[in-house]
Amino acid sequence: GRVEVPDAGIQALVDSSIRNIWQAREIKSGLPVFQVGPTCYRGLWIVDGAFLLEAATMIGAGKQARSGITYMLQQQKPSGAFEVLSPHYFKENGIVLWACARHALLTQDPAWLESVWLQLERAAGHILTLRRRSLENDTALDDGLHPPGEIDGGLSGLATGFNRAEFSNTHWNLVGLRALVEAARWLGKAEAAARWQREYDDFYAAFRRAAARDVQLDPHGHSYVPICMANAGSELPQRAQWTFCHATYPGQIFERNDPLVASTLAMLEATEREGMVYGTGWDATGLWTYFASFYGHAWLWQGKGRKSAQALYAYANHAAPTLVWREEQSLHGAPFRKVGDMPHNWASAEFIRWVIHLLALDRGTELHLLEGFPSEWAGPGMVTRLKGIATPFGPLDLAVRADRKGRMVTVEVEPLAANCSAVIVHRPDGSAVTLDPQRGGRLSWTVAGR
Repeated sequence: GRVEVPDAGIQALVDSSIRNIWQAREIKSGLPVFQVGPTCYRGLWIVDGAFLLEAATMIGAGKQARSGITYMLQQQKPSGAFEVLSPHYFKENGIVLWACARHALLTQDPAWLESVWLQLERAAGHILTLRRRSLENDTALDDGLHPPGEIDGGLSGLATGFNRAEFSNTHWNLVGLRALVEAARWLGKAEAAARWQREYDDFYAAFRRAAARDVQLDPHGHSYVPICMANAGSELPQRAQWTFCHATYPGQIFERNDPLVASTLAMLEATEREGMVYGTGWDATGLWTYFASFYGHAWLWQGKGRKSAQALYAYANHAAPTLVWREEQSLHGAPFRKVGDMPHNWASAEFIRWVIHLLALDRGTELHLLEGFPSEWAGPGMVTRLKGIATPFGPLDLAVRADRKGRMVTVEVEPLAANCSAVIVHRPDGSAVTLDPQRGGRLSWTVAGR
């Protein structure tokens, strides 16, 4: 009942995704935790779990998600490191930082964030340790970033004995440090914010130097940075670009007008088959289904809401008849190949997050509404609602109604908390209207062509 959309197929997938996630929960260490899958992925991976927990929090189950966060934090090593999947999966440290900061914002609970602050700083300290280690190993490619590690999502460091420098861990650890800086500011920790900002700035500068060194062109002339450093064209351009998409959103480490983001998305778009990015995951001749959400979120963050909505429908069209997703699968009509668990609960979490974000996306201190609203949802008598969806500005109640003839759309927004500076409503013609967030409001417009 938290998300209501007028497309029955999309609605069924939202409801199925929620049910699927809750059905897979188990008691671990005395806590109810969300599991990634029911069989081979029966557990809580840090990266998958972070998005499962965000989705649960967004739809009003913040208290239940808190137990998953607590279980996640229990995995920290005495060194401060998180190494659940592998000692070489360095990105878990950044993911935990982002997951905790995001959870605190969505639940509007600075006191809880304060209670885990020392753990978060210890994880951030381990990121600094990794940066120092990069200066002591046998390659200069990764200096100032981290030693060679596990990549995942299409490429493995294990295949080369963890001796190939790569960017995937850099992307997520930058995201984590950025989230820690913002969290420190939110808690009024000025000294900590300044200290971690200096570390982030130095880390980011090292990343941009290495990225500029490794830029390549795809066959269509689009520039991109391969995930493996000094790649020399040995991998498909799109392979394992999941962390770049995450660095774009939710990471927000790039400016919206960064040409590297635009060109990388163009490179990925050029690979599309059946509306999906092709060959980015473990199967070079298949589709990593829920990569569509990473890709679509990046387009949405760049202000391309219509493109994002189209990608959502492509994703929906690749669900199983039981309204869940496999991790990876073949193109329609191709010999059947599969990767991963079935169903894959991260896939379900992505669908929930994506539908909500097409309708409501926080950008700094502003809440932007309907950036990715599908025009098909404005037909005669159609209604779209978000009810009590958790945002950094408190619960959101939003209603979008088309009149019986489909000629007029009316949007209603309930008041939000004082930390929201503006509510920006995006209209189909590309214009936008600003509402006072503390007063909420109602506005209408005529539907073009009707």
